[in-house]
Amino acid sequence: MSRVLVLAFLGLSVCSGPQGEVPGYDRAAFGGWVDADHDCQDTRGELLIDDSAAKVTLTGTGCAVASGKWTDPYSGQVFTEARDVQIDHLVPLKWAWEHGAWRWSASRREGFALDPENLLIVSGSLNASKGARGPLDWMPPDAAYHCSYLRGFSEIVASYRLEVGEAWTREMARRTRAACSTSGPA
Repeated sequence: MSRVLVLAFLGLSVCSGPQGEVPGYDRAAFGGWVDADHDCQDTRGELLIDDSAAKVTLTGTGCAVASGKWTDPYSGQVFTEARDVQIDHLVPLKWAWEHGAWRWSASRREGFALDPENLLIVSGSLNASKGARGPLDWMPPDAAYHCSYLRGFSEIVASYRLEVGEAWTREMARRTRAACSTSGPA
């Protein structure tokens, strides 16, 4: 059985442990959007309301967002129709699963999936383009966001102690240095 390092890229302790056989990914293992405060707005709706730069309008039921104003950090594009945006997991759920989340309890996976630090409002097409890929395989089209994207991804990986190898950590550090020295700190 191979060993992988759980690298805390941003200065947390380094641990190691056996990787084991990763079971097949199932999106349902991370739960779904919830209405935590019972106001009929689920996680998606709450995020759209909280992050809108303009007053939102709701659908007829009052339980879904119809419009507002959101800037997709991946492209810089501004959207006003809620149907045109999706909620992206900065660290994709499948990527997290393959890097150790499969070992977590159901409640920890659900917490990860609903963590506002891991949720971004982005265009549906860019969310689909990214899919379950990490930053070594996909980068946002807006180069001005690369520094923030790489740092944010690494912070989530470190915070949840996801399992990554030394080569991944070195390459992320190299790309982060390059992106942040080009665009400045974000």
